[in-house]
Amino acid sequence: MKTTIDHLPEDQQQKLHAITSVFTDPALATPIDMLILFGSRARGDWVVDSETGYVSDWDLLVVVEHEKQVNDLVLWGGLEQKVRAIIGDTPLTFIVHDIKFVNKEIRIGQYFWSDIANEGVMLFDKRRFSLARPKALNAQERLALAERNFENWYDSATEFWRGCRYYASRNLLKHAAFLLHQATERYYHAAILVFTGYKQRTHDIELLGVQAGEQHALMVDLLPKTAPDDKHLFDLLKKAYIDARYSMSYRITADELAELQKRVLVLAERVRAACLEKIATFCGADAMRKDLPIPPTLGEPIVQDLPTPPADPQEFGKWAQSLSEVAEQRAEQRWQQGRNEGRAEGIQEGRAEGLQEGEGKGLRDGILMVLRSRGVTIPADVEAGILACKDVALLSSWLQRAVTLSDAAELMKAS
Repeated sequence: MKTTIDHLPEDQQQKLHAITSVFTDPALATPIDMLILFGSRARGDWVVDSETGYVSDWDLLVVVEHEKQVNDLVLWGGLEQKVRAIIGDTPLTFIVHDIKFVNKEIRIGQYFWSDIANEGVMLFDKRRFSLARPKALNAQERLALAERNFENWYDSATEFWRGCRYYASRNLLKHAAFLLHQATERYYHAAILVFTGYKQRTHDIELLGVQAGEQHALMVDLLPKTAPDDKHLFDLLKKAYIDARYSMSYRITADELAELQKRVLVLAERVRAACLEKIATFCGADAMRKDLPIPPTLGEPIVQDLPTPPADPQEFGKWAQSLSEVAEQRAEQRWQQGRNEGRAEGIQEGRAEGLQEGEGKGLRDGILMVLRSRGVTIPADVEAGILACKDVALLSSWLQRAVTLSDAAELMKAS
């Protein structure tokens, strides 16, 4: 890890000295052990684009000794505000983790953490701890890691979506809304882990949605909130994490919940399409596992016999954990069943075709979504051509063009 900021302009160096002073002020007695600059400013490839207005983030990692110190949100929130006062309107990524967590992530080869260890700049170090040595992952190892992250979080999200349907069928609407929030959050975590190797410590689905959208056009504005009705539905889902558990005034109707289930299902489809495209970049599509999770469907039977929901809001955490354990058991049962049946070649081929069609559907929906979100008029013949196309490679190229085209009629001409 580097220890100098000489590669940065003088004004940025001055800001970093001021930021370091904030965290090391003896009067505050903060539990900080390390302060690390990472990302583009640490590497030296930051961007300030006067034409578009884009400015690279300031990326800061604080390392402390204990997880309990990580959870002191009042302390870190106050320090974050002081840092923002120094950097002005420039975006800030500010994360806090304990040394045990950081070293574990570095040792298993999570590339987000390996990049910090390799490319970061140590701004302050109490020298009580040492960072682990990064494990250099080859392409096959990165592929396996991305597939594992995707499978774990996507499967978990899907079981929470199914749990939402089960509790909604029993008219336990607040419990169902909480689980739908959990499904949404976990689908986003699956995506962000595949693309960045890092899982944010947040339950804010609005923030997670923005971060996912920054990774791939398919994941831009997956849960619309521009129109008043859309904003109302989104707010119901966003507030479900807290209010569905603790607020007596939280209300959601069966129709609202059903509509949100459909929207989260679309989110799941597009997250999967984006993730599979990213995973294919490591070693090529042929090297990818053919049994990666697929989205649930509205037509599948509603699951049964899930844990009884608690009457005490304080018990929601244990209840949600019990649902996670059920999800893991069901995933293991599906894997064992597939192994015992031998996964016959015909079934494999049929599933592969189904996976490809699912990916194609996500890309087709994504093209239309991107064009409409940019205000581009889509003639009927162009939309019909998009919906009829089953060539995943061609659809992927159309999606890239859709981000910049001003005339939808040019989409297919360019191909």
